[in-house]
Amino acid sequence: MKPKSGGEKMSRGIELSKYDYDLENDSAFFYGTGKKYKKSMDLDGIILDMSEDGCVMAIEILDASKKFNVLKADLQSLKSFDANIEVHKETIKIAMKITIVKRNNSISKCMEAVGLNSMNLPISNQEIALCC
Repeated sequence: MKPKSGGEKMSRGIELSKYDYDLENDSAFFYGTGKKYKKSMDLDGIILDMSEDGCVMAIEILDASKKFNVLKADLQSLKSFDANIEVHKETIKIAMKITIVKRNNSISKCMEAVGLNSMNLPISNQEIALCC
């Protein structure tokens, strides 16, 4: 991918490879492989793990059933996860969508979170996806 000049957003797409849900702690974890971890950032219970190249390599969602307004058991039948992460100079916005299977029907739920870019991450737009 060729970097953009003059403060324009760089766009990156990452396909995650694994999903894990801890029913007891209500914590969902989406992660990929092949990247080297550098640091984490917490956006009000949504933890973004960053790689050395500034990409989000994993997302952990605490109190996931409450954030997506679904039953804990529903998160065990996840069909897909998509996230769009917009990094601006001062803020980070993440929009997420999950699709679960309930009674043989696919149901989509969305949520958004915004936080400060306290790590001074470069301006970018990252898309993350996982199909189960």
